[in-house]
Amino acid sequence: MDRPQHLIGKLRHVSRKLHSFPAAQHQSRTCLARAQRGRGFGRVMSSWAWPCPLTWSDSSAKVWQGSAAPASAGKRETFPGSGRPPFRIANERTRTSGNGTTVTITATGQFRGSLPALGLDEQPRTPPGHFQPQTTGLEKTLVTFAYGANMNFVTLARRGVKVLSRDPAFVVDPAVQLVFKHQGGYATLERAEDGSLSVSGKDEPRFRPYDGRVHGVLYRITREDFEKLAKREGGYVVQEVQVQTYDGSQCIALVFVSNPMFKLPQEVIPTEKYLARVREGARDNYLDPAYQAFLSGISTVPGAGLGSEYYNTPSKYMGYSFLIVAALITLAFFFQR
Repeated sequence: MDRPQHLIGKLRHVSRKLHSFPAAQHQSRTCLARAQRGRGFGRVMSSWAWPCPLTWSDSSAKVWQGSAAPASAGKRETFPGSGRPPFRIANERTRTSGNGTTVTITATGQFRGSLPALGLDEQPRTPPGHFQPQTTGLEKTLVTFAYGANMNFVTLARRGVKVLSRDPAFVVDPAVQLVFKHQGGYATLERAEDGSLSVSGKDEPRFRPYDGRVHGVLYRITREDFEKLAKREGGYVVQEVQVQTYDGSQCIALVFVSNPMFKLPQEVIPTEKYLARVREGARDNYLDPAYQAFLSGISTVPGAGLGSEYYNTPSKYMGYSFLIVAALITLAFFFQR
């Protein structure tokens, strides 16, 4: 009597195993496919975020033979060197963005500027023993100077911008200042009328710029990528500025500055999230340590609950005026009927 019951129990156990095997196999294939997709996406974002060279040996295939910078009436000068010895770079950082994307930045060797003096007839520098290839399509690229969140690798990766070369640089004109007077408390450039340095925030910063100049990164990108940046920079206009790299080369670069309609009348304290991106970009691009100390000394406020002084721009009042005029026209139309 017990033997049939024992056989029936075995048959049921085998039946449950046969039913559960396809589901487990399907679940295993699904997890493997998701892992492969995530790993591939992370590799693509890492290579797209920062594939540009850091040393002359790596940049031998990237030789610029002219200027793609916009024409300017002023004469461009070049100084052979700034007298500053090159510093050693041996570092690797890994950063994870908010959406889970991992960006790895590796830098080795002696860092030197990868851009020659643009707009001049001198030949670009080539390392000894390296072949200098002939490149075309330079007219499709340009140079732009970043001083805010665009210095951050993750910001460029999110905006889909591929950098061809980069150089730490600073604005030549000492009267140009970094101020937080854009709508929302973002950074912009402003020319000082009296030559005095403005204070970022209500409190005195612990550090001031050691030379009084605005530092940032000089990028060479394609015109299509520059249009992507222009679409994401709300309330900014494009202007030209003369910058100098840390190795002494000067050029005219495009820069985003606040549109007067989106510029605050008084400087405000930047938010913690925004200034953290600026500091990370300055550190990842190896800007001068004294300038990084200046950025570290700027006061910040939480990003939530910003006051009306962060949005007190002419565009705000123009929007209110437009709504009032539209309401008056609508009322007049109904009263006439």
